[in-house]
Amino acid sequence: MQNNGIEIIEFKSVDYYHKKQGRSTLFLFFVLSHKKTSFVFTMKRLVTLYRWTLALTLTFITGTISLILVILSFGLLRNFCVKHIIKHSSRALLWLGGFNCVYPPMSTFPKEPVFYTFNHNSYLDVFILTGLGLPDTRFVLSEKTLGYIPIVLSALAIGTFYIPQQHHVKRRLRFFLRLTNRLKKHKYSIAASSEGVHSHFHGIAPFNKGVYHMAMQAKLPIVPLYIHIPEESNMYKTSYAKKGTFTLHRLDTIDNSSWELDSLEDRIAEVRNVFIEKFNELNPNKPQIEIF
Repeated sequence: MQNNGIEIIEFKSVDYYHKKQGRSTLFLFFVLSHKKTSFVFTMKRLVTLYRWTLALTLTFITGTISLILVILSFGLLRNFCVKHIIKHSSRALLWLGGFNCVYPPMSTFPKEPVFYTFNHNSYLDVFILTGLGLPDTRFVLSEKTLGYIPIVLSALAIGTFYIPQQHHVKRRLRFFLRLTNRLKKHKYSIAASSEGVHSHFHGIAPFNKGVYHMAMQAKLPIVPLYIHIPEESNMYKTSYAKKGTFTLHRLDTIDNSSWELDSLEDRIAEVRNVFIEKFNELNPNKPQIEIF
């Protein structure tokens, strides 16, 4: 600074330099934190990509082998593939992805044909269920999953019926009529989600009516299977999930022999409440209060 031709040196206070240095340090901290957050986010995306690539690759290989064996044996080797190939590949896939699943003893599952129904709020459900290795059991999957070719191969190998989506009303009705007649003639169980196609979330979604009408007409008792996935370990779609342990609970069999069509919706609500009670038992800090 100059005053009347005389240069005056202006000294800054110590506090001024401390504040300036503090702002610079804060800015540097912000930049580094942003870079660290971006790095962590990128790594999580890579881990998720690795998991899905691994899942689809392993499913494609084991599904192809199983489907070939089923075709060549005219279906006689279906149970063999279910118990010795697809079961172990599904469990290995979960383990390699950082997940473990605890299953109930096979002795707790009925020998006679039943309707297995389960809660469905994760894309990992299909691997958890096929990891059971249930013999003489067919599955119902939405036609929406037909785009996932590796999963389709395994699904065809274990015996899967593809159900039209709800907006295809007439096709969906014909599907249930054909499947019900098939279940009356053949001695095998059927497994289907009560919730159907919906946006996944941590909870129990509303139940569909069609699968319960099918079970009632085919005279199949209901065996609820509750899949417990900790919220932080649920990949939902393509999001990152922490490593964790899943648990499959075999709940008490529900006798539907006395059910009537007029009160079917009330009976379905009772079954849904069984799932909600189990969900609240295993999620005490975040119970589901709303009943759809």
